[in-house]
Amino acid sequence: MVGRIDETPVLLQQAAYLVVTGLLLGVMLRFELLGLEPPAWLRRPWRYVEHAMHFMLGTLLNAFILFYVKSGSGLTALLFLLLISALLLANEHPRFHRLGPVVLFGLYSFALTSYLAYLLPVLLGRLRPWMFFAASGLSLLPVFLLARLMARWGDDRARAFRQAMGPAMGVQALLLVLFVFHLVPPVPLSVRSLGVWHRVEREGGDFKLSRLPRPRWSDFWRRDERVFLARPGDRVFVFTRIFAPRNFRDQVRVRWARWERGRWNESDAIPLRIVGGREEGFGGYAYKQNWSAGDWRVAIETEDGREIGRTRFEIRPDSETGERVFDVVLN
Repeated sequence: MVGRIDETPVLLQQAAYLVVTGLLLGVMLRFELLGLEPPAWLRRPWRYVEHAMHFMLGTLLNAFILFYVKSGSGLTALLFLLLISALLLANEHPRFHRLGPVVLFGLYSFALTSYLAYLLPVLLGRLRPWMFFAASGLSLLPVFLLARLMARWGDDRARAFRQAMGPAMGVQALLLVLFVFHLVPPVPLSVRSLGVWHRVEREGGDFKLSRLPRPRWSDFWRRDERVFLARPGDRVFVFTRIFAPRNFRDQVRVRWARWERGRWNESDAIPLRIVGGREEGFGGYAYKQNWSAGDWRVAIETEDGREIGRTRFEIRPDSETGERVFDVVLN
């Protein structure tokens, strides 16, 4: 139901939720700290204002969990699945609600950074590390304003820091540490498909992907070649489709690695230009000619080293010498 990450209605709705949540949070703190009562016409609906804020934050977190998991790969996708699931629990459980503004400010800070972290690439048409740092810094501005108002209304700076700025800064510190260690998924990019093939040829707007025939029961969930039977002179092709927002033009890398002596030894990192806007994702490929038998891994990563997707396969020497007939798949 969320739709594409770059759809204008989706972005505007999420921005509205963030603005309204910030305004309601500010009004709620003003009434509480100054001992004021809502106007008569507002008293009945005001009972549900906290529920409304948790509803909007929960809606945003549900969208973020989809975006992060689709953009992540391996550990990063699992990590953010668990992280946002924990935040959803904190947002929904009454026990956490009793902590007051602390939870609301922490969730609000996380939501602001997550939104800005993909809004900036969508608007600017490329993905750079400085954008995440900018998103983190910008997300603290509304929290800082609310904390200052809170300190003025309550005449208690320590409380304002403890309940507003402290939780927000803690959330930002955690996100920045995760980002520095390449554990934040590169939203808004996502890999729609990634596979290994014997040959890739472009034909008009489609790609012809060739593989050796295989039994129907063999790795039925994979269309590509899980085991690559290679002969001298063969090239190992990797084909991928990467979703990117409209007007997006950037570059990713196809990173090859071979399992040797109990670890992955990285070799080539082939640049691949991508253009956004296609619902099915931008199609591109890379190949390796100087291969050796063994277990291999290919990862698609951003220029700053954050992984979008990966696939593993095995290269085995082909002992057959007869003519090969390939199955062709259009993509």
